[in-house]
Amino acid sequence: MILPFALWAIIFIVLPLLLIVWYGITIEVPVEYTEITLENGETAYQLEDGTVQNVEPWQKKTVVSIDNFKRMLEPMYLRLLLRSLKIALITTLICLILGYPVALILTGKDFKRPTLWLMLLILPMWMNFLLRTYSWMSILENTGILNSWITSLREKIPAFDSWLTSMGVGKKIVFLYNENAVILGMVYNYLSFMIMPIYTVIEKIDRSLLEAAADLGASPRQSFLKVTLPYSIPGVMEGITMVFVPAVTTFVISQLMGGGKVPLIGDIIQNQFGKSSDWHFGATLSLLVMVVVLALMGTLQQIDKEENPQKEVRII
Repeated sequence: MILPFALWAIIFIVLPLLLIVWYGITIEVPVEYTEITLENGETAYQLEDGTVQNVEPWQKKTVVSIDNFKRMLEPMYLRLLLRSLKIALITTLICLILGYPVALILTGKDFKRPTLWLMLLILPMWMNFLLRTYSWMSILENTGILNSWITSLREKIPAFDSWLTSMGVGKKIVFLYNENAVILGMVYNYLSFMIMPIYTVIEKIDRSLLEAAADLGASPRQSFLKVTLPYSIPGVMEGITMVFVPAVTTFVISQLMGGGKVPLIGDIIQNQFGKSSDWHFGATLSLLVMVVVLALMGTLQQIDKEENPQKEVRII
């Protein structure tokens, strides 16, 4: 029964990873050749394998090298990686701060129709990713909906206009093409990835534990800290993973809402496989990101194991 899955894993997981590793540890270099003169006086070129040709060789060969690893340690790429990690961490933290209370409210015993509200929360995920991003751009751009509303309010309320002017705000507020816009786009697109796993875990918590805590004299705050929070940690860890991984590797949001002014490591990788056509260096950067993400995920898994709640609940 495991054979179909093993075959699928080999074709779609193992082989692509091996291909990335191969590209990452190799580079393309021009083939070596020797310029020779033929009997008729013409110049020819002899390749390493003994082949002789009349035109200067353009072929390249693939060799194992660590040059790309040295290149990726340049300050520019390390700064991009640190910026990507910073924005991904901020995005993950905001999603956790917003998502945990939402999941807690949806699982409340007095909350009506949680399934309907949950569907409304994940409904935007059914739309095209680019369409959602472009929608935010139409709202935040200089001639967008938000700036139009603010301009209208400034015209109708002189005091509001004077206050904004005193704060150094021009006629048009620049919402796009900065780190804040990129973070906003990520939070909007990935928030449901945080809510869903937390909601699923909290929903499965045995209600008798909360009832027992209340019978033992625990306040709602104590019940949350002693029961709900510890037992929801696996969902929190899963949500962090589901938000952090795409956030640290994204390039579409940073290109559109950042306007190319907030390049991330994902943009550089996409450029290497696109315009630059340097698949080898792109694969090396991908390996760097993969190692960093796996290290962080391993740390989270270790924390999850250490924080795994005990079967008995103590109300102190």
